[in-house]
Amino acid sequence: MFLLVGERIFLVREGEKINTQYGIIDVRKAKPGKTIKSSLGKTFLVMEPSLPDMLKKCKRGPQIIMPKDACQIVAVTGVCPGWRCLDAGGGSGFLSLFLANIVKPTGAVTAYEREKCFADIIKHNIKLCDMGNIIKLKNKDILKGFSEKNLNLITLDMKDAEKIIPKAFKSLKTGGWLCVYSPHIEQQKRAVASMGQFSEIKTIETIQREWQVDNSGEGYTHPKPSGILHTGFMTFGRKVR
Repeated sequence: MFLLVGERIFLVREGEKINTQYGIIDVRKAKPGKTIKSSLGKTFLVMEPSLPDMLKKCKRGPQIIMPKDACQIVAVTGVCPGWRCLDAGGGSGFLSLFLANIVKPTGAVTAYEREKCFADIIKHNIKLCDMGNIIKLKNKDILKGFSEKNLNLITLDMKDAEKIIPKAFKSLKTGGWLCVYSPHIEQQKRAVASMGQFSEIKTIETIQREWQVDNSGEGYTHPKPSGILHTGFMTFGRKVR
């Protein structure tokens, strides 16, 4: 659960005691939606964390797929509970966690990551988010082969993704989707060239810009000067035969 005081958030487990700058907090009697006081009298709001809350506490290694892009993957493919997904180039595990949160409780996600140091980060984040019953992690180079079949979705965020696209096609169920993610358009061109068996092929990117909204009646509402602009391209294809 989360304990909120001001803008500070503390992640705690039920039955724990934690020592903070605000005093010792005993959460054994804490209930979501209620408040609890520390030994120094500071009041905390108790909350059940959502996945976005948990992702803020996860470890990071390589660049993650941002929520704005993960949402596009869900919107285009229609990921839903019960789906079987494969996520190759797991990185820090954020996309695997995002997908697992949607396909649970009956679905499954297999995450491939060839680098041991990155796989260790994914393992930590899976445990932190309590997704071990949904995500299966494989510390393996998927270019050397994979055995998963009858998949609803395959996501490839990796170098040389185009080399396994023919195998990906065979491993998808009819109606299943492939998504290739890359910050470089050249890789997407190679991916599209390898997707001859797929239908509904398209390449997109998403730009997210936050606005400064004035509600005083004295200022101006305008876009903030910075935002989450280009992060990566996504190429989608669907198996329809």
